[in-house]
Amino acid sequence: MYDRFVRFARYDLRSDELADAAVESTFAELMSHWPKVAVNRNPTAYAWTVLKKRLIDQGRRRRRTALPVDDHTLWGLVDERAGRDDPLEALALRISVRNAVRQLPERQRDVVTLYYLLDQPTTVVAELLGIDAATVRSHINRALPRLGRFLDLPGTRSGRGRTGS
Repeated sequence: MYDRFVRFARYDLRSDELADAAVESTFAELMSHWPKVAVNRNPTAYAWTVLKKRLIDQGRRRRRTALPVDDHTLWGLVDERAGRDDPLEALALRISVRNAVRQLPERQRDVVTLYYLLDQPTTVVAELLGIDAATVRSHINRALPRLGRFLDLPGTRSGRGRTGS
């Protein structure tokens, strides 16, 4: 679970240092409230909620101080597996996708990030978020047409703003 939290935090905050601090403080809080966590119906989902609050706090602090993205994280956005000749084109695509994902409702954003961008299986996404695997698939099915519209992909816009067929 720790590694998954770190990957998500690094993706969300775009800084290894801030992400590591957010995850460390999440686990410190979980340990300080362990009796409450241990009797929780779904400790993993509870831990996820704590992490999300930490990421929001870190994001607010980051916006106030305008910290730059570290080079390691920036070049990590370039997906070398995409087969693109131009790494800047790949980076621009990744940034576009990231911005589109950020426009989704929070639960869809979390599901899409974990499932597609961090390559987690449906069962892991469900466990982390404290929902059923069928609900994960439902969020994905609702998010994909929205992403298509946000990215202005062919066949995703109709006259009323709904997905085309």
